[in-house]
Amino acid sequence: MPRWHVGVLRGRHRAGQAVQEPLFELELRPERRYYRQILQALTGALIGGDQLHAEVAVSRVLGVIWASDPQRDGTTEEVFGRGLVDFARQTTGPVPANLLRVLAATATVREVREAAAAALTIRPAPPSGWEPEVGEVLVGRCWVAEDAFGDHATVLCEFGYGRTLKLGQRHGLAVQIDRLAQGAAVDVTLVENVDVAELDLRLGAEHASDEFRRVEPGWAGAVLEQAIARTDVIPSTPVEPGFAALRALALSRVRAMPSTPLALSIGPEATPGQREAVVAEFCVGPEASSLGVPAAVAERVARLLVDFAAQIEPSDLLRVSPGRIEAFLFDWLPVAQRRANGAAAPDQVAAVVSAWSAWAARQGGTPLLTRDALARAVDEILDAYLSSR
Repeated sequence: MPRWHVGVLRGRHRAGQAVQEPLFELELRPERRYYRQILQALTGALIGGDQLHAEVAVSRVLGVIWASDPQRDGTTEEVFGRGLVDFARQTTGPVPANLLRVLAATATVREVREAAAAALTIRPAPPSGWEPEVGEVLVGRCWVAEDAFGDHATVLCEFGYGRTLKLGQRHGLAVQIDRLAQGAAVDVTLVENVDVAELDLRLGAEHASDEFRRVEPGWAGAVLEQAIARTDVIPSTPVEPGFAALRALALSRVRAMPSTPLALSIGPEATPGQREAVVAEFCVGPEASSLGVPAAVAERVARLLVDFAAQIEPSDLLRVSPGRIEAFLFDWLPVAQRRANGAAAPDQVAAVVSAWSAWAARQGGTPLLTRDALARAVDEILDAYLSSR
């Protein structure tokens, strides 16, 4: 099986490695000659290669289209996909027929998949040369690895073709989910050796409270469907360079997976009264009592921290992590202070943030070893924050 490298997971949790050669550069233009160029560029993948090679190649093309649309609402993908289907339908030979087969399984928009499948029924198509056919995907084992602070998770799933997961025909997809981006998927990695990828995730935990576990495919399918959808719903979500290229392939695998309804892990959004109660409780706690900053400043910064937490995860105002502290200080706080037409001194902000992180971790029942790691990480972030002021 060929080896491709189409994305690298961020952070500690990394999947198995692979190697990819560039396919081609594609500029989004609707003219017929560009569809012809795309078909020519895909010839090597659609004839003589295996199913996975063909799916990856078409997924890369669809990824260029997705990345070109800042709205991420599927409109551009549907227009392009329908045009490509229409061109392939009017072109004879095994290459356009195989392109239609792959689009029927891999296209990200349902209307495009249906149009490709319908085009194959209009006239007899040459045999694909693939056994089993593309789209006949078998789902294997799934795992999830989560960091100690709950900022990131990696879901790894195993797939194959046909009825059995033969060793040489298995592959995996690892999807990184960023909970700081409201649970959106931010990277996808294709792995050739699923066993090595699983071992990398299992051994990648650095803290005692990092979690790695095997999960049911139905749970994994529901989580991945939700995460990839959130990447589209929130167009400002930053993604890794390899995400677009494998997005269509990942979505096709998600459609092949069972989907178990997720338990409602997100409770009701905190009311203004509940937010104020959290701020008041912090201000009378021992961490805030020894701050040495004016009580009004401590209350104002604490309220900003609660407002930020409500935006990220409205049902859990006390979750604290290095990633959240960093996002608060460098991304969210400058904008919030400008809107409020007032800002606390940086050293006062740092003092309150340090006290808040210690208080919230204690209130949330964070294990002691993780609290120590959190305190060290927050100190480093605060040093960087103060040096940048």
